[in-house]
Amino acid sequence: MKYVVNKTGLSEYTLRYYEKEGLVVPARSQSNLRLYSQEDVEWIFFIQHMRSTDMSIDDLRHFVKLRRYGSNSDYEEELLDILLRHRNKVRNKITHYQANLELLDHKVDVYTDQLKNRNRNLYDYFVELNKDNLQ
Repeated sequence: MKYVVNKTGLSEYTLRYYEKEGLVVPARSQSNLRLYSQEDVEWIFFIQHMRSTDMSIDDLRHFVKLRRYGSNSDYEEELLDILLRHRNKVRNKITHYQANLELLDHKVDVYTDQLKNRNRNLYDYFVELNKDNLQ
């Protein structure tokens, strides 16, 4: 388990939680130690990536359950549907964050401008800001 912790940056607690939720099922040694394969590690990276985009544990659990059934086209369509729905959620969040970023940029510009012009004559500052409208 230490190798996977070092490789993924996840805690042992998180790996055990993923196992408890059925997201990853490592093989076991005769002494009951977890034996993670390279495929397990790659799958954990996928889980980690999807969690970083806020995919729910429930959606991941459903995805894993379907994935285990193999290449039945009915399951593949449902797997694709899960990913498409999640992609739409991520795109909506990006749009939301972009709007928030624009607001933050505006506020940063306002406060930067106020600090830069703190000691200026307010009349001169007003004229400079409105020079296009005053001509």
